[in-house]
Amino acid sequence: MRSFVVCTLVGVCLGWAPVRAGDVAADEAKQDVVLRALVDELARNQDGLKLAGFDIPYYLGFAVNDYNRVGVTAVFGAVTRHTEDRSRSLSTDVRVGSYVLDNSNFSGGGGFGFGGEGGVETAMPIEDDYAGIRQAIWFLADRDYKNVVEELAQKKAVMESKLIVDKPDDFAHEAPTVHFDLRLDLALAEQRLAELATALSLVFRDYPELQSSSVSVGAYAGNKYLVNTEGTRLRAATQRLTLSARATVQADDGMKLGDAVSVYTSGLDALPPRDELIESCREMAQRLVALKQAPVLASYSGPVLFEAEAATALFARQFGGAFGGGQRPVGSRTSPDDFANKLNKRILPRFFQVVDDATREQIGDARVMGHYAFDDEGVPTRPLTLVEGGRLKALLMSRNPSKEFSQSTGHGRGSLAAGRGSVACLEVTADPGLSADGLKQELVDACADEGLEFGLRVVSLGAVGEGGRGFEAGGGGNPLVMYKVFPDGREELVRGAEIAKIDLKAFKRILAAGDQPFVLNTGGGGSEGQTVAAPAMLFEELDLAKLDRDFDKPPILPTPLARE
Repeated sequence: MRSFVVCTLVGVCLGWAPVRAGDVAADEAKQDVVLRALVDELARNQDGLKLAGFDIPYYLGFAVNDYNRVGVTAVFGAVTRHTEDRSRSLSTDVRVGSYVLDNSNFSGGGGFGFGGEGGVETAMPIEDDYAGIRQAIWFLADRDYKNVVEELAQKKAVMESKLIVDKPDDFAHEAPTVHFDLRLDLALAEQRLAELATALSLVFRDYPELQSSSVSVGAYAGNKYLVNTEGTRLRAATQRLTLSARATVQADDGMKLGDAVSVYTSGLDALPPRDELIESCREMAQRLVALKQAPVLASYSGPVLFEAEAATALFARQFGGAFGGGQRPVGSRTSPDDFANKLNKRILPRFFQVVDDATREQIGDARVMGHYAFDDEGVPTRPLTLVEGGRLKALLMSRNPSKEFSQSTGHGRGSLAAGRGSVACLEVTADPGLSADGLKQELVDACADEGLEFGLRVVSLGAVGEGGRGFEAGGGGNPLVMYKVFPDGREELVRGAEIAKIDLKAFKRILAAGDQPFVLNTGGGGSEGQTVAAPAMLFEELDLAKLDRDFDKPPILPTPLARE
């Protein structure tokens, strides 16, 4: 991504005086109608938002997501759905009071009946109409100001009736940022998307055993703006593409199994060659056909080896939302599982390290979709070690401070006033890490110690949500591709078992991990991407049981493709 004029104001910019940054922002606003409207309306609201008997804003932030999104779905070579969403969404962060105590972090309230504390996105003109854009900003800022002044009064009343000890500030001071990516052309190659989707969907015509299949390709291009009364002036350009080929099969006993090939990139030109994508779709279809005939795993209790792909998906599910920090709202309670309660305690094996680093653009040969320079609150990102020696050392912070961490780590993501500390590019490493053969031998040895006939190797969790599959809170889910592993090296494909529970204690008892990560990218179709990378993991003991439910009967007639 080409960009120009980067100036982060930390006292004095490196080689630039703050006035120069202001000049740059002013010059850029002359050429960009959206930016000019945001800056002008920000200045007007800063001076004019006053309501008798209430505080005036001490902070205002306006954010715009100006984007185009196109999606195409195809089945058996024919387009079945085409969507296009050309939008500009506006959100505001209106704060009254002070950095120490303001209207945020309050679970009650509702103000003049609008609900929430700002940050709710609303549509605005997609044309570069200066007056129309300012009108939309004015209306939303006025609405949210009326809401938050009442909310602050309610919050103060609640706090007077509560015993509140060591409450952190409500908003963190951060140096303003001035940075402008080149404004992105939002045109998307719709015809190329359709051609790709139809070509890949034709693959599944060769597999009449499949019950359903589809290929969806979505592209996103956007320019995100942020201005605030601290002096931040930011425009960030983003391009993403997501490809998802999905299929399901139904076994004779009625069990449905679903899988997917998912690819996330920065655009069409960054996709793997079409031949590779076609081969990936064929392999997925063949895997489902084989699973249809595989025996059901009745039950198992013992060591389980998750290959890197399955381990990464499992880690993302268990930990992806847990590393986010921030204080609890006044009037609410903290969950005993909150990671703030586990700081400096061991949550993973001693040979594990976890780092979140949004500055990384690649891990090995894989492109990182969680890469960015500034978060959604305009704070520069930086590498952050979360777990060292298995112990939790830090949390991902937005500008919402906590008792333990008073500043943002550059991980504030989401709607402007409702942003929270979120994963960007999370990488798990093990030292020492074992080879694939070494891990398999560790599995066999662990099973021998337990006197078990075989061990279990999980290759894939499949397409979560397909065919009635997926994960539920507190449950381990039901893996898609599993193999019994016997002491002589023989393996047997099995299906149809679900894991009773995988909790933090199970992760602490991991026996060994691999030396090669799998890179899992998500969110490629929207404005935010996330990445989790982790190696294979050998769990000491997990319990699996046969899926005990009533399945639908298979179709009476075979698919028409079986008659061709």
